Amino acid sequence: MDTSGKPERVETPPAPGRLGNVAPASGGAFWPWQRTALVCLGLALMTALLYWPLRMYDFVNLDDSLYILSNYHITHGINWGAFRWCFQAGYAANWHPITWMSHMLDCRLYGFRAGGHHLVNVALHAANSVLLFVILKRLTKTFWRSAMVAALFAWHPLHVESVAWISERKDVLSTFFWLLAIGAYLKYSAKGGAGRYLLVLLLFALALMAKPMVVTLPFILLLLDWWPLGRFAALRRQAPPNAPGIPNRAGPWQFLVVEKVPFFLLAAGSCVLTMIAQYRGRAVESLEHAALFDRLVHIAVSYTWYLDKLIWPSHLTVIYPLQYPFSESQTAYAAVVLILVSLGVVASWERRPYLAVGWLWFLGTLAPVIGFVQVGGQAWADRYAYIPSMGFFIMVCWGAHDLTRHWRFHAPLLAAAAVIVLTACGFATRAQLQYWKNSGALFLRAIQVTPDNFIARCSYGAYLRDHNRLDQAREECETALRIAPRYAYGHNFLGGILMLQGKTNEALAHLQISLQIMPDQPGALLDLGKIRLAQQNPAAAAAAFSEAVQRAPYEPAAHALLGHALALQGQFAPAQAEFAEALRLEPRFADAEYQLALALSMEHKPSEAAAHYKAALRSQPDFPDALNNLAWILAANARPELRDGPQAVDLAARACALTQDTQPKMIGTLAAAYAEAGRFAEAAASAQKARDVALAQGDKNLAARNAELLKLYRAHQPFHEK
Repeated sequence: MDTSGKPERVETPPAPGRLGNVAPASGGAFWPWQRTALVCLGLALMTALLYWPLRMYDFVNLDDSLYILSNYHITHGINWGAFRWCFQAGYAANWHPITWMSHMLDCRLYGFRAGGHHLVNVALHAANSVLLFVILKRLTKTFWRSAMVAALFAWHPLHVESVAWISERKDVLSTFFWLLAIGAYLKYSAKGGAGRYLLVLLLFALALMAKPMVVTLPFILLLLDWWPLGRFAALRRQAPPNAPGIPNRAGPWQFLVVEKVPFFLLAAGSCVLTMIAQYRGRAVESLEHAALFDRLVHIAVSYTWYLDKLIWPSHLTVIYPLQYPFSESQTAYAAVVLILVSLGVVASWERRPYLAVGWLWFLGTLAPVIGFVQVGGQAWADRYAYIPSMGFFIMVCWGAHDLTRHWRFHAPLLAAAAVIVLTACGFATRAQLQYWKNSGALFLRAIQVTPDNFIARCSYGAYLRDHNRLDQAREECETALRIAPRYAYGHNFLGGILMLQGKTNEALAHLQISLQIMPDQPGALLDLGKIRLAQQNPAAAAAAFSEAVQRAPYEPAAHALLGHALALQGQFAPAQAEFAEALRLEPRFADAEYQLALALSMEHKPSEAAAHYKAALRSQPDFPDALNNLAWILAANARPELRDGPQAVDLAARACALTQDTQPKMIGTLAAAYAEAGRFAEAAASAQKARDVALAQGDKNLAARNAELLKLYRAHQPFHEK
């Protein structure tokens, strides 16, 4: 539409292979480039303003820890080892090296300040909106329809998840390269050339390495060849333009399909890597999980769900749990809608080709995540509509123009409708955005929208657990298990909360149920091993940790815990091998350094142990146990060359300060350090304090030990181990 009141000028599509320059649209006060620049600026600024509150929002406990906060490779700088890690397949059940690199760069720039990570997503989303406008304008030679599609894309509330969720960087980043690839394809289709062709291929590869859902780009390029580029029709009338490795005698269909073969090969390779990653991450449901008919019904219902939410985006949330079977009314509604829309598209494909292109764009780009092969426990997700929505918006905007073009007040009516729709989208987006403020708001909203959402209830329970509201966290997990008694992760969550409450036997029962339902859960196996350690059964703990290592060989914590359990059994050589593997996977893993130091101390190797305590403190300077144990070696070791009284005092004093003088063992270490430094009055005072705190805590043995040391310090003698 054109707000000038005149019909918008639509030029005849250029001859395929010769796109040419963009001619001005209808007249106006601005030159075409000025008007284009103003719309681009408006899209970018309004998008930034709409999403500006994100700068104050936090990370959420939905993959943000897995992707960023607890991912050593992402958080510890840009280096060759981290770069190589980005290309491994399996971590987080994904293969997207470019996305990992973007998170790595964010951590280098912003650290753990979530606002910076959020604003990068906003910038990419704004850039995608501008790119979409520019590309559609060049493709179709229409101005206001292209601008409207881009504005709907920028401000539609269904896209809040893709922008507000830091871990969903892959959505906005892959789309950025995907749109650049389409823009480069326009250049190639206009002028040909191997260099331009290779540039399109490179940008497609980058998009795939950001998120493999963009595998459908070759099909989209074929759709664009048909409309609006018109290359199919033109190739019937003239010889095809030069393209690398394609014989000129090929017909139009064959030529254009063969031209896309390298793209299909890239897409196939990405699919293979993605399936490997998802099977390694155990994210893919077995085909036995649901019957073929149920899967087909799920596909149909999913397509209509996305259509409904694009038209009327209400009751949006972060998780929609999948629960078979669907009702007969849902199935019938989905079948009727899909059949009627498809028949309408087929009936008008020659007169209104944009309907066919938009519909196939919508259907095709959703196909990888539509649910035939189920990945994860969600029925559908807002983020999956990010690229598919473009096709739907093309259908709506071009259809509205065609429907009203003979009306008397065509342009003002469309302009008014656009203002109303975009304003409503803006308000709805800002309302949806507030639920992403933190994990509590996010999952509480999910529970409000879908009260039987057992996944959201467990996630909300995890938020309450992290804020030390253990009773409420337990209630949420128990409610989730009443809804879905065989939800394995729910039993795992509840077991972890019961462990924190000291209810070891109840925790053990839930972890065992979780492993019966889903035997290959590394997290549940690790929690089971921790309970066995608490029960002073290191052999059973080692068995659980060993199985966890087999299930998740890339998990450094599993190797470290296995090493600890082996060391407790006196198996020092295999224990040290496990610690070494943990440190190979995560070189600045403070707890692995600490556990290795403990094992070396048990082997009576104090100098080697001291080196690893120091390494642990370089990674985590405020590590009370490492500070205490290193201070003890420096204060009381039998070898004089290892002792350093003043340094021991500094370390032990820091440990006591961090624990607020509540640990009698650490206060006793400070006493030994004072004695080694020749400060016997302070040593005696600290030993007396350690004795008193130990008695108050009911530890009579430790109190008696400090009483003996108190006599030694009063006699102006330091304590040294034999």
